[in-house]
This record gives sequence, structure tokens and C-alpha cells, in this order.
Amino acid sequence: MPDVDVLVVGAGPAGAVAARHAKQAARQLDVVLLERDRAVGSPVRCAEGVGHAGLREFADPDGADWVSRRITDVIFQAPDDTEVVLADCGLGWILDRTRFDAHLAAEAAASGAQVLVGAEATGMSRNGDGRWHVRVKERGRDELYRTRIVIGADGVETMVGRWAGLDTRVPARDMESCAQYVLQGIDFNPDAIYLQFSNAIAPGGYAWIFPKAVGVANVGLGLVALKTNGRNAREYLDAWIARRFPNGARTGYTVGGVIVHTTIKKTYADGVMVAGDAAHMINPLSGGGIVNAMKAGRLAGRTAAAAICAGDTSERRLAAYHDAWMQLLGEDHLKYYRIKQALENVDDASFNKLARTVNKIPAAKRTLGRVFTHALIRHPQLIPVAARFFV
Repeated sequence: MPDVDVLVVGAGPAGAVAARHAKQAARQLDVVLLERDRAVGSPVRCAEGVGHAGLREFADPDGADWVSRRITDVIFQAPDDTEVVLADCGLGWILDRTRFDAHLAAEAAASGAQVLVGAEATGMSRNGDGRWHVRVKERGRDELYRTRIVIGADGVETMVGRWAGLDTRVPARDMESCAQYVLQGIDFNPDAIYLQFSNAIAPGGYAWIFPKAVGVANVGLGLVALKTNGRNAREYLDAWIARRFPNGARTGYTVGGVIVHTTIKKTYADGVMVAGDAAHMINPLSGGGIVNAMKAGRLAGRTAAAAICAGDTSERRLAAYHDAWMQLLGEDHLKYYRIKQALENVDDASFNKLARTVNKIPAAKRTLGRVFTHALIRHPQLIPVAARFFV
């Protein structure tokens, strides 16, 4: 029975960063990072976009081979295709997640963590010795790891959280179904991301175009199944692409689920923490989670190292991780969720009118703040939500 100090389940951004920071915080610890798939970063299940500031906390994108595209513009599209080009929206990046995730895992390995691919955690239990016993299937063999702390970074379908007795359920209204193609040979601004909001195109969510190169982009949408007429996300996506890019070549396809809820109420138990998508640490307004996951992973890794060095891996000690996360981003996500709920009551006609009104603002002054101000004027029901957010 292998004995380790920290066992991290899931080698996505949250898990890889957690393993790296646990090892860096206490070099003497044995840290193992498990990835159930045969390769870290594959398959890709996201649109791959991140903001500049958050990314640079963990990696330098300048000249990196894991960057697909540098983004300088954001374009909102109304249901009737009216475009609103934002000013001063900041720099962003479209990643190559296959390479990026592998880069983060390599960083963890370089720090001294052991990375195991094709290794799936299949269950865990606590047997009275103060440690978790985690069953792992690797290369057809069954292993049993005994560990002081388990960090669950195993995505939206997290099992670590359930095994630890945490409530990771998601209300159906807050789970979006997503579908995405990689399209080639299409015409768009390769320096901009496009976001289109329409109940007819993506009920309860939005559609996107995230450039990967000139003429190549991730084109997808997310929707709330409860708001559809029985069609699935791929059917909505096919209809949108048939109208927008009828001649685009589909060279890749992925589907998945995105949680647009708030952080679970308890992200810890005795000897356990969950991070990233597993803990619903996703911006509920945008569905973005890559940088959030890395920030949560850093907190989890450092908390794990400190707890083990102090000889206390109890639930009471690990509660500090949850508190730190809520102060960092969790409380903001509660506010974003309220805004998301309020925006659900805005219909397509209102979005079209808002776009035309905002376009009367000079381009250089067309900031996100001004767009939101105009939305408040036209939709007073948003004012209480905005007041709670900005006060």
C-alpha cells in the first residue's frame, strides 16, 4: 500500500497547480497527481479562453507554444446580429488546452510531484488510521493509496466530493449543456471573441466564437435544457452554424456540461478538499473557470502542505481553505449569479434595442460599464441586483 502525503485526483488546471504548490510549500512531502485519461489535457472540453491578468499569475503566455491566439477585442452580438464592439476590454488569450494542461502538469513534475496518467481513482474510504485509503486502477492493476489529504480536482462529475460526503448536487436550472465545433475556413475578426445572446439561439446561455487562428475558431454554445423545446445543444449549434458559417469545415467536435451555479457550501472534510469545477468554482455569469481553477488549486495545495506540517488535517483546520476562496472569488460569484438570474428575464427584443442604443455611444467610450448602465436604464428590475453588487 503506497503511502503518500497528498493525493491529487485530476490533472486539469486545478489539480496540476495544487500538486505543484503543495510540493513547493513543503519539499519533504510526497505528492502524487492522478490523471484518469491517457494524456493530460485530452480530450478538450472547453472554449479555451482566459483573461490576461489571471493567466500571468501562473504562466507567461508570451511566445508560449500552448497559446493559440492573442485577443484584443470583445464583440457582443444581439439576437438580430447587431454587433457592439467594446472599448478597453483588456487583453485575453485563447489557449491550446492540450498543450497548456500538459505544461502545468510538467511544472508540477518539475517541482517534485509524481504524475501518473491512465490512473483512475475508483473509490475511497477512511479506515480509522487518520488517513484516506484511495483505490486506483492503473494499467489494469488495482492499487490502494493511503494518504493524509486528498484534493479532488476531478471536474463537474466529481466523485471525490461525493465519497467525502460533500453535497455537490447542481440544480437543473444551473447546469448548461454545451456543444462546440472547431471550424475552419470561416470569416471573422481573428483578434476578437464574439458572444451572442439570444433565447432563440441558445436559451438560458449564449453562443461564442473564440479564434484559434486566422479563419479557424472554436464555435459553440451553451444552453439550459429546461428552457429548450426538446432539442439538444448540438441541434441548436447546427442551426446557428448553418446560418452563420454554412461553408465552414468542421474539424473537431466536443460536448459537455458547464455548471453556472455558485461554489458548493462546503468544499472540505476531514483530510479532503475539492477545487475547480468539482467545487463549482466557475463564474456563473460567463461559465469561465480556467483561472478560477488555478487559483483554487494554489489555495488547496498550500493549505494541504501547511496542515500536514502542522500535524492537523482535520475538517476544522481545512475550513480555512474554503474561507480563503470565498474571500478571493466566491463572494463575487454569488453576486454574478444574482445578475445572471436577473438577465434571464430580458427577452430578445430588449437585447436588440439595447444593442442599437449602446452603438450610439462613441466607439472609444463604449465600455462594459456604460453598456451595463444603459441596461439598467432600460430594465429597472436590474437595479436592485446592481446595487447589491457594487455597494
